[in-house]
Amino acid sequence: MSHGDGGGAAEGKLDLVPLIDTIMLLLMFFILTSKFSTEEKAISSLLPTDKGQMSSAPSKPVEEPKQVNICIYPAGMQKGYQPSEYRDALAKIRQPGQNVDFATLRVGADQMEVDGRTLSRSQNAEEVSRHINAIHGMIGAALEKFETGSGERKDQYPVIIHCFSGMSWRFALVAYDAVRYYESTKATFKFTGNPEELARMREVTFAPPRIRNYSANELGNELYEVIHMK
Repeated sequence: MSHGDGGGAAEGKLDLVPLIDTIMLLLMFFILTSKFSTEEKAISSLLPTDKGQMSSAPSKPVEEPKQVNICIYPAGMQKGYQPSEYRDALAKIRQPGQNVDFATLRVGADQMEVDGRTLSRSQNAEEVSRHINAIHGMIGAALEKFETGSGERKDQYPVIIHCFSGMSWRFALVAYDAVRYYESTKATFKFTGNPEELARMREVTFAPPRIRNYSANELGNELYEVIHMK
């Protein structure tokens, strides 16, 4: 009840604006926090689930890209060791700044030892030819196991050559030559070595060089990766 300035009794009024604001806030609160169980059950029955009769088929795992890895690393090194152990083993078989003479060349489960001295320093042409033919034979037999049955050579799994950087590139090049020789025997056309013909052949690449000087154990890490590569 309020009184006017003239002293006469004024009619009493109730301010409803704060009350309306409070009601609106309470209404919004209950709308946002309430759970409508009937509607939720109806929606959940339409969604895929992995339980009960409504279970959906299990999704297929994402497959890694298919490729054939040719791994080249110092002979005598096996799987199952740590990078630091590979680093120490490498220090025992080569002098600083020198390359490794003997390498293991592996394609899948097939492998052979390659004598780098025969490839680079032998004066016996017949001996070199015999060693290269053995490499071609091993790689060819290994690649035969990865054939997809496609008539186009370009549709075959790409080949990537991973050669340990502490070894001479002659090992990687002889492996590359062996793959190209194998592809020439499988081609449905006469392969003359023309660059345009390579577009119709299987892709053959070298693994990119590694960045150096990032850790003291970098050679051991690289050896670990190459040796344990599938």
